[in-house]
Amino acid sequence: MQPVATAEPALGPYLRAIRAHKAVVILTTLAFVLAALFWLSFARTPSYEATAHLLVTPLPQDDQIFRGLQLLRDSGDPTRTVQTASSLVTSPEAARRTAETLGDGWTTQRVLDSVNVEPQGESNILAVTGTADDAELAARLANTFTDETLAVRRDALERDIGPLLDQLRARSEALGSSDTEAAAQLEDRINQLENVRTGNDPTLSVSQDAEVPQAASGAGAPVILALALVAGLALGAAAAVLMELLDRRIRDEDEALAILPLPVLARVPLLRRHLGRLRENEAWTVPPPIREACRTLLLQLPPHDHEGGRVIMVTSASTGDGKTTSAINLAATMAGAGQRVILLDLDLRKADVAHRLNVAQPVHLNELLSPELDLYPLLRTPASLPSVSVLATELQQGDAILLDALYGRLPQLVAEARARADQVIIDTPPLGEISDALRLLDYVDEMLIVVRPGNSDRVGLSTTADLLARTRTEPAGFLVVGGTPGPTSSYYAYGRRRELFVEDEPLPRRTSQPTN
Repeated sequence: MQPVATAEPALGPYLRAIRAHKAVVILTTLAFVLAALFWLSFARTPSYEATAHLLVTPLPQDDQIFRGLQLLRDSGDPTRTVQTASSLVTSPEAARRTAETLGDGWTTQRVLDSVNVEPQGESNILAVTGTADDAELAARLANTFTDETLAVRRDALERDIGPLLDQLRARSEALGSSDTEAAAQLEDRINQLENVRTGNDPTLSVSQDAEVPQAASGAGAPVILALALVAGLALGAAAAVLMELLDRRIRDEDEALAILPLPVLARVPLLRRHLGRLRENEAWTVPPPIREACRTLLLQLPPHDHEGGRVIMVTSASTGDGKTTSAINLAATMAGAGQRVILLDLDLRKADVAHRLNVAQPVHLNELLSPELDLYPLLRTPASLPSVSVLATELQQGDAILLDALYGRLPQLVAEARARADQVIIDTPPLGEISDALRLLDYVDEMLIVVRPGNSDRVGLSTTADLLARTRTEPAGFLVVGGTPGPTSSYYAYGRRRELFVEDEPLPRRTSQPTN
């Protein structure tokens, strides 16, 4: 029975990518935090802000006294009025005068870059903020700019009022005593203009001077470190997801099951020593964890009730998944149980069984095209695995053109192997890379798919799933290479500990105490 495929959580692929590349995430986060610490300790320049306030008092729209002067008038919209005042205050002339007052490398542009004038909320207050790397300098900058702004407005007012007063006096003299009321109004206007001629702009006044700030502005060290931590985690996670998208390897067993939902028949742990590299005359050994995994797999296969031996095809999604080694281990496990086993190396494009088992005289592919083909003379008994009969093939230069003809002879080979053995194991090419294994589907009883997390190609496994679905083939299940042994792993050496003690140093026997 195939397992029911469940929907993967939306964050599943991202969490899997982060787990697979957690070193990248950790190193990226650490780099950001260290960079933030370095910047805070050595490169950060403190920034201080000091703010002075200007009170905006616009003239009424119907004011007649200051008619003809460039003074701020009420527009009917308080927000617009204060914004207009802000543009009047931010003048290059005030910045130039401020730079001259401050000296020490200050320029008009530097002042304009270091001073910010903006309305304070929805009030009629303008906030003049000076920014500098020194607290006292920031306050001095804000206050100096405020004073110079009022001075510029005062000079402009004095310059404009002089000609206006001359005009008003001339009109007053022309009226004389002919119109006493009009003359009185002109005299009153002249007096008020004389009062403000050398004073400040009546629409702008200092509400509050800037004070020396007690601390630097901007985020504190804890906030910056927290932001660096979050940025490092985000960038590291993004890098992990990108690496996962570019990496075509299956990361874990769950990802393989999401692509091709099959039962996991066994999990084979990776060994420290590569079993495929045998020295001459060295026996092929199946370590207890692998032998137990193979036994567990074989016990889950359905009973074979057909005439002749059972034929098991071993394939994979991609090269390097461990299918050839798995086929040899299965054959050795079956032979160890006293069964007659034939191992057929039908991965004709990349035959590797002869190399793995040190077969002295592998079969050339042209020998399989003989009209009088007989399997028995082609079987070899390798010294490294004498209990298994092996058809070990070898591809020579020019044999590739024979492959299509050779696959036409395979049914006969499989039929003869079935007749001579209890179990027939066939090593085939990776189904995810080449479709040769499909030619044998009608002649095998079971198909095993070897998958190796960290090596199996994701696209190859998807291709395998598509081919199996189109051919309506249901494999027996997965053999996972690199998986964790099952719960019985502690019983691989069951009984051996007591035997060693008995043979080398028998345990002392308990005797009853003598009774008086």
